[in-house]
This record gives sequence, C-alpha cells and structure tokens, in this order.
Amino acid sequence: MKKIIALLLSIITIIICSWLILKNIDYLDIASNKTDWYTMDSKRKIDERIDIDFFEKQILKDRIYQSRNNSRIQSNMAFETQVFAFIIIIVQLVLLVFIIMMPSKLKNLV
Repeated sequence: MKKIIALLLSIITIIICSWLILKNIDYLDIASNKTDWYTMDSKRKIDERIDIDFFEKQILKDRIYQSRNNSRIQSNMAFETQVFAFIIIIVQLVLLVFIIMMPSKLKNLV
C-alpha cells in the first residue's frame, strides 16, 4: 500500500511539473534578437514623427522600453521555472525507479 501511494505521488509530481513546463513555453523569448530589432525599429519610427513633441516621444520610447524589459523578465522567470521543474522531474524519475525496484514485502532471513 505504501508503495502504491509513493508511486502515485511521484507520478502526480511529474505530471504537475510537465504541465508547468508546457504552460511556460509561451512566455519564452526565444527570438530575442528579432524582438530587440522590432523594439529599436519602433523607437526609430517614434523619433521620425513630427506631430509630437520631444517629451511625448520620450514617454512613448520609455513605454516601449519598459514593455520589452517586462517581457524579458517574464521570459527569464519562465525559463527558471522550466529548469526547476525539469530538475524535479529527473529526481522524481530516479525515485520512481527506486520505488519500483523496492521489494513489496521483506522476507525474514532466519
């Protein structure tokens, strides 16, 4: 009975960590150079506009910079979460192997 409970807890932990990994894939900024280029291009387009004054341009550029910075931070957090979940999955798989190899009943050696 204890072996079954340990197996179930290990499998549930693996499933939860796998779900965390899959959930955070959308937040990864894999093509960061491309995103940085779009950010620089947006700032350049703001600089070229003549219908707004200098201070409004600065505010718009700061918003773009802050948005890019926030998405970079979010990407780093998602990556760290995925690494941590992957390490937990590996540990749980090792424990799962030990639990499966453990004998069900101990025999008395008399």
